[in-house]
Amino acid sequence: MPDGSDERGNRAAGPADGDGADPATALHDHLVATETLPVEREAGWYLGEAQAIAADLAAGDLAESVAGERAAEVRELLAEIDGTGDVEADDHVAAARELAARIAERSGSDTGHVSGVGG
Repeated sequence: MPDGSDERGNRAAGPADGDGADPATALHDHLVATETLPVEREAGWYLGEAQAIAADLAAGDLAESVAGERAAEVRELLAEIDGTGDVEADDHVAAARELAARIAERSGSDTGHVSGVGG
């Protein structure tokens, strides 16, 4: 589901994004949570790339504008994933998309970013 919950309305196991947790850390945690799940090969590639960028974000030592650009890159990578082949991983991807969008919007990097992903 788009809000990161499964068909029963349960949130994906992982970070609690709504309890004051740092969005960058929560984003990274959701992507890390997909590592051991049986995802399709192409989705796994995008998830790995997104996770590497999210690790930089979670480190917290980036300027806000750079963090926004990185979040926009993560959002673009995750947008390339139509499905992972695993319901739990799909829930983590949905939550990560939401967090990446929130971080990008917060820093004003939500539009105009072109990375060449998927093309």
